[in-house]
Amino acid sequence: MYQTVVRYINDQNMLKPGARVLVGVSGGADSMALLHILQQRCMDNGGVLWAAHLNHSLRSQAGQDEQLVRDTCRRWDIPCYTKTVDVAAVAARTKRSLEEAGRDCRYQFFRELADELGADHIATAHHQNDQAESVLLHLLRGSGIRGLQGMQPVKGKLIRPLLCVTRQDIERYVQEHQLPFCQDLTNHDPAFVRNRIRLHLIPYLQEAFNPRIVEALNRLAAIAQEENAALDEMADRQWPLLSSWVEGTLELDADRLREEPAALQSRLILRALVEVSHQSDWSRDDLLKVRELLSKPGSNLILQLADDVRVGKVYHKLVFTQDLTDSPSFCYPVTVPGQVYIRELGMNYSLAIVPAQEWQPAPDTIALDLDRLASPLCLRSRQAGDRLRPLGFKGRKSLKKYFMEQKIPARQRNRIVLLAAGEEIYAVMGFMVTQPAVVTDSTRRILVIKARPDAKAT
Repeated sequence: MYQTVVRYINDQNMLKPGARVLVGVSGGADSMALLHILQQRCMDNGGVLWAAHLNHSLRSQAGQDEQLVRDTCRRWDIPCYTKTVDVAAVAARTKRSLEEAGRDCRYQFFRELADELGADHIATAHHQNDQAESVLLHLLRGSGIRGLQGMQPVKGKLIRPLLCVTRQDIERYVQEHQLPFCQDLTNHDPAFVRNRIRLHLIPYLQEAFNPRIVEALNRLAAIAQEENAALDEMADRQWPLLSSWVEGTLELDADRLREEPAALQSRLILRALVEVSHQSDWSRDDLLKVRELLSKPGSNLILQLADDVRVGKVYHKLVFTQDLTDSPSFCYPVTVPGQVYIRELGMNYSLAIVPAQEWQPAPDTIALDLDRLASPLCLRSRQAGDRLRPLGFKGRKSLKKYFMEQKIPARQRNRIVLLAAGEEIYAVMGFMVTQPAVVTDSTRRILVIKARPDAKAT
């Protein structure tokens, strides 16, 4: 299997000699096999390897999984980085499934750590069976060609070297090399859709229709990837010819757009919606509504979509705008200790000073190192050009990018409270404390901020 994976890595131009690779390692057989293979590959090509493990805090065995990864990396002399996240709390707060929240937390951790380490690539252990499950999942949702392409071997920094092998190949490799691994019992929980596809649908399709269904679905994904790439290339060529930004609005030449094939129309409309809203999860229904607007006779027609996006047909233009005028803008000075009432949100914030040795974590509170904060402090909404320093991130990240990574809808972003002093953001309330304000072992005084809704406002 090692030679098969190495040939695939070379065919897909995944790794150059001396590549610096961060491997996502859950502790399961797939990721342990990937780590073992890439260790050999990096030794042969002068590369650098790190391992990253995210503890999801979902299972009683999660700590054991983390310890197995740590111990194995220590024996194999691979630097290992771990992080613990309460994925269930993230899922509840963002109203997403555990699967979605866990995936997003993992990739955010991997991206931030890769940036900090200067990694060229992030490697994950997805294989052909995972690919088959992904294609079926998208098919059942009625996805188009973008969904049917499944997971790409290379996507930006992300690489998937095991997409050339099956789960059975990996199990044999793990046995042959006597690699340690842990079992994730949630993989057998039928509450998760992907598990039902793996445990029930694929075996049924293998028995009743095609014993090589995994191979067939991987072939479908490869075809869809080729055709999707062709559509993207066509859209890239047409985009500068029919799009322009005018005073903060995005305009498409309606006449030229109308002449394009339906599939290319949809691809260009999707690009316009993403550019305006910074959200990528637009549905086919949204695209069809815009295409219907495009085909209607007349002018001064308006279509209202989600995330406060409006599409207007004005003479020979499709005009895309995002209306955020109803979002509150505020800035309140902070006295410590003290109280702040944000009228626009109907929220009270209490600020107290607690000696570090007396502090205990509590719900609906955040804790910051008071002596590391500049003054004057304020609680405010976001401002144009805001940047922050997340924990573990090298340098500054735009607040807009952080909100996008957290999948916070654009219409909600002005309602998120920031603790700041000048241009330095110390906390994104309800989400995180930034690197300059995080509590450490040397912290002496802790600023504790508690949020609660105003009874009259609710």
